[in-house]
Amino acid sequence: MSRGKQFGMVAALAGLAAFAGVHAATVAGSEADAGKAIEARQAVFKQIKDLWDPLTKMLTHKTPVDPALIATNAAKIQELAGRIPAQFTVDTRNFKGTKTNALDGIWGSEADFKAKADALGTAAGELVTAAKGGDTGTIQKSLIAVGKSCGSCHDSYRAKVD
Repeated sequence: MSRGKQFGMVAALAGLAAFAGVHAATVAGSEADAGKAIEARQAVFKQIKDLWDPLTKMLTHKTPVDPALIATNAAKIQELAGRIPAQFTVDTRNFKGTKTNALDGIWGSEADFKAKADALGTAAGELVTAAKGGDTGTIQKSLIAVGKSCGSCHDSYRAKVD
């Protein structure tokens, strides 16, 4: 093999390794590090829950549909959904003393996990559009789609909680 081809192969492999390194999770170095990572990601999910709770009440007809609130909250959920994968770049599964509902499969199925987070972002974006359109039926369908998207990820990657 010529020197030029060797250099090209080495450069390509280095680029691939760098790409893989950017996307691979790092293992938490201590229980304290794992705790901090878990706390940070739980904060994102708490924000999503706090934004979703009033929408759930509208979905279940406990409160009137408020398209402006739905659009605002769904836009924030869409933004937060985009941050979910980054919240799992620290692999915390070796630290069983930490409190988390995250299942180990997150780090073994990173592409699927990211796809589910992306699907939540897409569904939330569609809910924004529906809310701005004002049609209650379309809003309800979009609310259901966001709920299903959340549930899909929970079914695969979140421990069952009582």
